Amino acid sequence: MIHCKSLSGILIIALLTPLSVEAAEWFAEPKISLKTGYNDNIRLTSRKHDSVWETALKPSVKFGAAKENQGLSGDAGFAIRRFSGGSGLESSSALDREDYHLNTDAYHQTERDTFRGNIKYTRDSTLNSGLDETGDVVPNNATRNRFTLVPSWERMLSENMSLNLGYQFTTVSYSDEPVLSRLVEYDYHVFSSSLVRQLTPRIQGTLSASYNNYKPKTGFDSSTITLQAGISRNFSETLVASFLAGWRETTSDRLIGGELETTGSVFSASITKILETGSLGATLSRSTNPGSNGELLDTTRLILSGEHRFTETLRSSLTVEYNERETIVNRVGGALSLNDRTLWRIRPKISWRWSREWELAGQYEYADEEDQLSRKARRNAAYLTVSYRPTKIYVSR
Repeated sequence: MIHCKSLSGILIIALLTPLSVEAAEWFAEPKISLKTGYNDNIRLTSRKHDSVWETALKPSVKFGAAKENQGLSGDAGFAIRRFSGGSGLESSSALDREDYHLNTDAYHQTERDTFRGNIKYTRDSTLNSGLDETGDVVPNNATRNRFTLVPSWERMLSENMSLNLGYQFTTVSYSDEPVLSRLVEYDYHVFSSSLVRQLTPRIQGTLSASYNNYKPKTGFDSSTITLQAGISRNFSETLVASFLAGWRETTSDRLIGGELETTGSVFSASITKILETGSLGATLSRSTNPGSNGELLDTTRLILSGEHRFTETLRSSLTVEYNERETIVNRVGGALSLNDRTLWRIRPKISWRWSREWELAGQYEYADEEDQLSRKARRNAAYLTVSYRPTKIYVSR
């Protein structure tokens, strides 16, 4: 049996083999950042905790290659994170770590077909990963290893209609810290299809269907079927909106009483407005996601964002985020859970790029989480980041 990581290598090689023998333009854009700041509740816990100071060194690089009908793009980097000022679970021995990531995306186009392959590997902290992705708060620090493979195919059926087929495989594992025994490793498979039709020059309609299979190592698998329909419209060159909505049905094994079946709504909506000196955006969604404790979650998420450019070198942004997390299937295949939560996050940021290579940024974060037992956790954090970007490197063959 061929391992999924082997399949990922085969996929990228198959898509990009001609790049090695035909003329292509390659580029690399390195960057290095030094981040330092204060966090009064880094674990976002309602229990007793210490404040900490963090310093992180983050080298990274964006890279890519392209020619007429093929291309590769990606980014890679690592972070050396060091903490001080805390004790116990906030001590430097508990929080210090090194993280890294690699993300690649390759494509190959023919007259009517587009083949894509995306591979992503991330080694990061559970303190950040679930919170940023789905609002899943893990109040202790563990190492999460996540590998994702996403091949897809788009076929132009006519001048105004296309068919999209895709598959996503994700596997997640954690480190073996005994205190974190509730963390559950899992595999997650998603098969998706969509039919997209250009109804008018400004309006596009979509029909989509997907099948998700969640396989946590607890042994209680869950499957979800989702059907959705939607529309998107370009009101003008500066205003774009889209809406997709439908229904899901989830079936799960459970310890007692046979299978568990639940249904619910799923949707995603977004609107973006481009201004002369910035932009405004809003997204609202409800989706099904795996949790870190062996649960399958319904996550409702609202994100409001704005950006304003004062000058060519000075800009600011503001992001307001609301997450509501509800358990569909718990770690033993049932519906009862005491792990449902709501989360607010507010993140203003200001950045000053005083030269082509150098940028200074300041960011503040306020977070407020409440569980279904009305226990609250709050966070205040402020960071300064200085970044250096040397000149892009280009190579043509």
